[in-house]
Amino acid sequence: MKRRLLTFALPVVVTLIAFFGLFPNTSFAATYNATIDRVVDGDTVYLNETINGTYKVRMLSIDTPETNYQGEAQEPWGTEAKNYLNQLLPSGTQVTIETDAEETDAYGRLLAHVHKGSLDVNEEMVRQGHAATYYIWPNMLHFEEYQQAYLEAKQNGRGIWDPSNPMQELPFEFRDRVSGQSQDKYVGDFYTNKYVVPSDYQQIPIENRVYFFNESDALSAGYTKEGSSGGGGEISDELVINEVLPASGTQYSKEFVEIYNPTDSAVDLSGYILDDYVDAGSAPYTIPSGTTIPSKGYFVWEPSNYYNNSGDDVTLKTPNGAVIDQYHYGSASADKSWVRLPDGGSWSSTMDSTPTKAASNN
Repeated sequence: MKRRLLTFALPVVVTLIAFFGLFPNTSFAATYNATIDRVVDGDTVYLNETINGTYKVRMLSIDTPETNYQGEAQEPWGTEAKNYLNQLLPSGTQVTIETDAEETDAYGRLLAHVHKGSLDVNEEMVRQGHAATYYIWPNMLHFEEYQQAYLEAKQNGRGIWDPSNPMQELPFEFRDRVSGQSQDKYVGDFYTNKYVVPSDYQQIPIENRVYFFNESDALSAGYTKEGSSGGGGEISDELVINEVLPASGTQYSKEFVEIYNPTDSAVDLSGYILDDYVDAGSAPYTIPSGTTIPSKGYFVWEPSNYYNNSGDDVTLKTPNGAVIDQYHYGSASADKSWVRLPDGGSWSSTMDSTPTKAASNN
């Protein structure tokens, strides 16, 4: 057994971080100087010094592929994540350890962001596609920066988001399957201030997700419950994806997906889902409550850096996850769209250089 010289890391800075808007409460983030002993896996390291009585650091707000969970692994992504973290943090690396509202977890591990000089190592793991974001309330530091790093990694097909070999399960989904457990955390949308029950977690896009250990935590954070069936209206399976512009440019600053309602009645779109992959989408968008689409009318969603220019799926689902319509394109050009001609008709064989967002394709 390796013997350690008992040393302690002293806090060097304590700052008061105020969460505005959705998080009116405040949290204290302490920082400590330390050195790396060794990397355990893609999101766990050992220090040479103790902080709050432990050498072990679980890197905050990220989740990397498993290298050995109950004898199973997510390969090759687990090993790739560990190897990349080893490159960033070889033994002896001097780091700054930044904690958040809750400094330790149920296993006694220190929960922290690891900084190497000006580099936020946790965020870098996300940006290079070696980790998914995994924010568990109340530890919410750097939320928007990490989620932008995730979107950058996904758009560029890095690591676990490589379209030629994408990881099919997020790490927590893998752990749930291997252990025979079901998702047990409530999931909120950071931007809508709504939360869903654990089984409906996929209704919240990854880049918006905030996890809660229990429902009372969600309520304490100021979230309100979103009904799992959306606004409770009649579900229509006649809606169609009518036009898709996957690559923004000079004319359009954002991508867009247009839904068309060919029926003679308005449809409540609350809780309907737009996604990329048909069966394995990792960042579904849930249409907000109170959204309606008029008869013979249009609904347009404008994401940023969501669809791949080299080809992707566009999928429309009911609030309960049933696929209504799906379109696959092989490539995309800036400011051009794939369209149905006429509205609700057959898909064009070439891209249209004059998109008609929220207007008739006739």
